[in-house]
Amino acid sequence: MKTELRKMNKEEYEEFYRMSFESMVSELVREKHITVTESQKETARELDAMLPLGIDTRDNFLMSIIDKQTSEQTGYIWTVHEYSDNIKQSFLCDLLIYEEHRRKGYAKQAIALIEDAARAAGCVETVLFVSDDNTAAIALYEKCGYHFLREMNYGKYMKKIL
Repeated sequence: MKTELRKMNKEEYEEFYRMSFESMVSELVREKHITVTESQKETARELDAMLPLGIDTRDNFLMSIIDKQTSEQTGYIWTVHEYSDNIKQSFLCDLLIYEEHRRKGYAKQAIALIEDAARAAGCVETVLFVSDDNTAAIALYEKCGYHFLREMNYGKYMKKIL
């Protein structure tokens, strides 16, 4: 495997937060048809609630995806371990591979590594949400063994038993 995961440092977290924030704002504007200002406020509230202590928020795993051979950061992945219906699960909150590193296997390997860590932590399933229009991500998740769970307004939840 050419990929490894490393906990984000402060600078990587700041870049992740900025990119996540911008992505979430765009999605809310597109999917909820609200103004950019409303979307920015909602996104800030949501991210602050999910990550009150930033990279040190308990049960959240904010990882840089690293190419082992070059030590270059190729993207990031964020998961949280939580209980849902008395089942310990890992929820994949965000995954991004930088444009120049896409379609090289980094995402698939990062998902496998995060699933291994979730399994080791006692999680029995992993769940994610993906927008309907993100066909590349849906295809990736299906290749990684995720299956449709349920629809939600503008996307779908997918699940994989670990």
